[in-house]
Amino acid sequence: MRHPLLAAMVALLVCFGCDLSNSVAERPHGPSRLPMGEIVTSAWLPAGIEEFRFTQQDQQTLADLGLTQVQWLQRAQQDGRSAEALVMEFASHQGMQLPVYYEPPGYSPYDKLRNWATMASVSDTFDTAIQARTQALVQRWQSEPAFAGYLIGHEDYRSDTYAALARTVATLRTVDGQRPVYVVGAIGSYAKVERFLDALFIDGGAANIFQHEHYVFAADVPAGSTEVLRRLRHLVQGYDRIARHLRDRTGRWHAIIQAHAEARDGTPFYRQPTAAEIEVQVGLALSRGASGIVYFLYSSGTEQVRNGAGEVIQLRQYGGLVDAAGAPTAAWSAVRALNQRLRRVSEALADRAFRGGYEARHAPADEPLAAHEQDLDLAYYGDDRGTSHVLIVNRRTDEARVVRLEAREGIGFIDIETGATPVSDPGVLTLSMPAGGFRLLEISR
Repeated sequence: MRHPLLAAMVALLVCFGCDLSNSVAERPHGPSRLPMGEIVTSAWLPAGIEEFRFTQQDQQTLADLGLTQVQWLQRAQQDGRSAEALVMEFASHQGMQLPVYYEPPGYSPYDKLRNWATMASVSDTFDTAIQARTQALVQRWQSEPAFAGYLIGHEDYRSDTYAALARTVATLRTVDGQRPVYVVGAIGSYAKVERFLDALFIDGGAANIFQHEHYVFAADVPAGSTEVLRRLRHLVQGYDRIARHLRDRTGRWHAIIQAHAEARDGTPFYRQPTAAEIEVQVGLALSRGASGIVYFLYSSGTEQVRNGAGEVIQLRQYGGLVDAAGAPTAAWSAVRALNQRLRRVSEALADRAFRGGYEARHAPADEPLAAHEQDLDLAYYGDDRGTSHVLIVNRRTDEARVVRLEAREGIGFIDIETGATPVSDPGVLTLSMPAGGFRLLEISR
């Protein structure tokens, strides 16, 4: 049974913002219209920054990371083949995915689908032009098992492009309904968020994907500081916003996770997160319904940022999951371990719907687990019969901790990664949480 004191505390907290809705349909974050599906693990720029590098050793290191997908290749040629073609072949061999970005054979570099999806106006021949280019892309790549969709947007925030985006998405769906569209951006930067999402997410065919980017570990934010917690609160606010927007839409979202260091013109701008800081980003994204994790970024090197006239205006030095020589870093090892764990999480949640994620103190009282601890998040997954899994996330990246959760009478729990049953007393579940860590529990009745 629940302790009377805890029950009284829950009742008292109604007036402080707890979601005590008896109907999951009334909650702002869930349930999602789609099941979670396979949790995608991906990385940007897997073969160098500006120069293409993809030796046998590079390929083995990338394969060993355990990703299910890679994204974004530079425009480069090697032995008469494009970088995109070489990595597509590798991805097909490894059982990975690669969404395509560049124009089909025979078209100009200005005929990428993104060029069309970001036009400020559309003509009467727009749909026909998109159809022809999509058909050419399908013909070029359909023999490759890795061909996984179309990257058609990257930080394209102007509202005057949404009509072109909508027409591009609709035409893609009619030509190739089996593969999704991918768009990258920060949800808070779109001039008209609802209009943008209406253009991207349409019914029928494969569910399109919004990839949300937000990096919080600036160079001047010390690991383990209270500023880290403040930045993580800001990160979760964006994740919350996406969960609310996707609640009634046919679409999914992926979180672009900061795993890199970056200097601009020699001045440190971002620092590389610790293993705990990488993990907490993953856990918090999953707790708001993300069905994919994208690590930014894989390779190390220098990017020349140019203005409209082609002049170099800034140098950005990146430190990724592998160093400049292609050797794995500590972050690579942390991500590899996470990917192994995420495979088990994916198997458990693939056919489950996201039912809402919350700071533990504001979680619904009618769920199997509740808590009143700070810096802790709870997320729920299940189906129309109720919650079947609960995710617990420790926001504190500087310390492991033991947390006490209020458990419903007659309910048991199994850790999906270890198969172990956590120790519990009547009405109370006690869990050991690593720094920045997450645990997924299956409910047993």
